Amino acid sequence: MKLRDVRVSSNAKRLARKWKMDRCLAAVVLSEADEILGGVPGFLLTIKSGTLTPNAGVDLKNSPPGSATLWPVDPDRSAQKLRSRLERKYNTQVGVEIVDSHLAPLRLGTVGLAIGVSGFLPVLDSRKTPDLFGRTIKVTQTNLADDLAAMAHLLMGEGAERVGAVLIRGARVALNNSGRSKFARLNRNRCLIGSTLGKARS
Repeated sequence: MKLRDVRVSSNAKRLARKWKMDRCLAAVVLSEADEILGGVPGFLLTIKSGTLTPNAGVDLKNSPPGSATLWPVDPDRSAQKLRSRLERKYNTQVGVEIVDSHLAPLRLGTVGLAIGVSGFLPVLDSRKTPDLFGRTIKVTQTNLADDLAAMAHLLMGEGAERVGAVLIRGARVALNNSGRSKFARLNRNRCLIGSTLGKARS
């Protein structure tokens, strides 16, 4: 998206002043975010598509000067289209995910985040299985999609590496045509972090 084409509302100008952001960037984030919860200088804490993420996934880094990169309109659909093309071309079954970087609360640095998933179940449910000492696991589920995204993110890098895709073989996933990223999202009221964030503000 070209920033010069963005209409900057009075609310975007206010956010830009408050959080010391470029006003065009603030306008794009405002249009992309489902909720704005707060911020720090240069960044807004947002919820987009049920995911807590800075700046609603809008990024100036690795975008041509004067432009911003956004999440796909429908990341699962984008993953499904890519998966279909790969499966037709290579006559095999694969799982595909669209990856972006995000921040873990109270941790320094970015990690991988699966924003779109197609072709595999993104969560491994360990409940009702025994732990190391034979006790029944009650709550643990593993977000395989984000684990794989973190692996890919490490290899793709955040700078000028120019690695646009990563092939992971032997991953412990269940290939499944119904796999979607929504199956890895948690209702805000059930989330330890999300349930404490309060109402949207800016």
